[in-house]
This record gives sequence, C-alpha cells and structure tokens, in this order.
Amino acid sequence: MNLIKRNFGLDLMRCFAISFVLLAHFASKLESIGFWGVELFFSLSGFLIGKILWQNLIFSSEYSWKQIGRFWNRRWWRTLPNYFLFLLMMVIFKWTRNGEFPLDVFIKSLLFLQNFLNREVEFFSVSWSLCIEEWFYLIFPIILFLFNKLKLSKENVFVYANLLIILFSFLSRFYFISTGVGHNLRGITLARLDAISYGVLISFYAMKYSGNKTFLKICGIIGSLLLVFCIYLLYFSNISYEVLRSGQGILFIAPLAFACILPIIEKFKSPISNDRMIGQFVLNISLWSYSIYLCHIPVMFITYELLANYRETMEGNLASKIIGLIFTILISAFIFRMFENPLTSRRKPNL
Repeated sequence: MNLIKRNFGLDLMRCFAISFVLLAHFASKLESIGFWGVELFFSLSGFLIGKILWQNLIFSSEYSWKQIGRFWNRRWWRTLPNYFLFLLMMVIFKWTRNGEFPLDVFIKSLLFLQNFLNREVEFFSVSWSLCIEEWFYLIFPIILFLFNKLKLSKENVFVYANLLIILFSFLSRFYFISTGVGHNLRGITLARLDAISYGVLISFYAMKYSGNKTFLKICGIIGSLLLVFCIYLLYFSNISYEVLRSGQGILFIAPLAFACILPIIEKFKSPISNDRMIGQFVLNISLWSYSIYLCHIPVMFITYELLANYRETMEGNLASKIIGLIFTILISAFIFRMFENPLTSRRKPNL
C-alpha cells in the first residue's frame, strides 16, 4: 500500500491507541492505561468519519437515504466482517471449553445489543467499544437526515446533530447513575455515543478553518490542557480510578481532549524520507490495529493456558506475554491481508 495516501499523524495516534490497550491487558500493573487507548480510538473514529459525513452532506443537493446507505455500506464492510469472524471464534472457544453455547449473548452480540443498557456481559469483552461505534454509525446519519428536513443551513444541521448526541449522552449518564449502574457507565452504549461526536464535531471545525493556524494552535492547547487535567484526576487526585473512569466529567473531558489535539497532529509529516522503517512500522500497526484489538484477548488467554506450567516463574510469565504478543501481531497481519483488506475493498465510493 502506498504510504503517501495515508496520514502519518493519525496513523501514529492509532498506533499509540492500540499500544495502550495491549499494555493494559498484557501488564496488569498498567491496566489504567487502557482507558486512554479506547478513548483515543473513539476520538479518532469520530474525527475520520466526520469528514466523510460532512462531505456527504454538502456535496448532495438533498441529503437522502442513498447517501446514508452508502455511508453504512462503507462502515459495515470495514467493521462487521472482522467482528463477526472473532465473535464466531469466541463462541466456538466458549463451546469447546465449557460445553455450553451462549445463545442469548450471541444473538445480542450479533445486533450489538450486549451492552446497550448495562455493562454486565463479559463474553467477548472488548466488543463494548464496538457497540458504541456501530450504534453511532447507525443513528447519526439518520439525525442528520431529520435535521436537514428542517431547511437549516448545512453547518447548523451538522452542529445541531452533534449537540443532540452530546446532550442525549449526558442525560443518559445522569439516568444510569440515578438507577444505580453508574459503576459500569463507561461501557454502556447509550451513555457513550458522545465519545465519537466530539471527534466528528472537531473534524468539522478543522475543515472549516483548515487554513487557520491560530485555530490549530488554540485547539491543540485546549486539548493538551484538558488531557493534563485528566491525567491529574486519574493519577494524582484522591479519587479512585474506578470511580473516576465512570464519572460524568472524565467521560466528557477525555474524548474531547483527544479530539482537540487531532487537527494539529493530522499535520504531522511522515519521517519516511529519513527512515522508511519507522513509516512502515507505523503504517502496518495502524492497518492491523482493528484485528489486533479484536484478537489479542483470546490469543493471550490461549497462550497463557498452553504455557501454564511455565508461568509460575517471573521469566516464564514474561516469556508467555511476549509470545502472546508476537502471535497477536502475526495473526492480525494475516487476517488483515487475507480477510479484512479484501472485504474492505468491496466498499462503494464515498460519493
């Protein structure tokens, strides 16, 4: 694949995001760092699809179901095949290991309903973030369509649709907190749709002020300050991590902070002219990141089981983690090349 067609800065952020997730799951002492990885993924996803959604809205005389269907087609060819592949693998793994077929959870998982109103299901645990993304992909274009019927300006349609998602998410979080499920708030689908909206909204303003360096600087400064504030809350305040990561404030600040720094990071140039290895490494990890995210948990557990007799020592435990990580990367690279990429290429054009 041609590196010139990729954005090095955003690919680099994707590498950081998946690295944070891997560190959290392969090293228990670094568990809290996984929070940053997933929130960064949410912001990145919103930032990237925001441009697509805005272009679909302004380059059509009337935003119609045709544009919506094309957007869904591209998103689903990109996300669903891999998800269903690993979902099936998890069901088979559960069946052969415990002799049971989790039919109810499987059906919910097919429709991304397993974490819709609560966060109790641990089967295929990493899928909680995908539920949020898929429901945002489904709902947001419909909201755009409805607002567009009000004959508002295209800019207002786009901004109001995002503000509605953000307001709805805030109110949902207040509701879930009041009903006693606040301890799992971070993973409840209806409570987290705004995590993607911040990236969508910031991408809109980044396009609107694309030639304005002052906007980039101000946005970057705001994002950096918010990120520092989040770090302070999570690591230096007296409030526990478990309480904070399900708090109304941190769930608003963290994805917004990442979203605000993305416009300036998007301008980062690839070091490919000086060091091709760095550019190629960042590109590969970025391309494989979705498969890495989906497969690292089952690969890790299978590796640990196979090497259980060697994990009693510190050296053996470390070796099992390294082996699990290597197999995660190799499997992800294979799946991307033989399965994910061929299916993604079937997508229709954006416009």
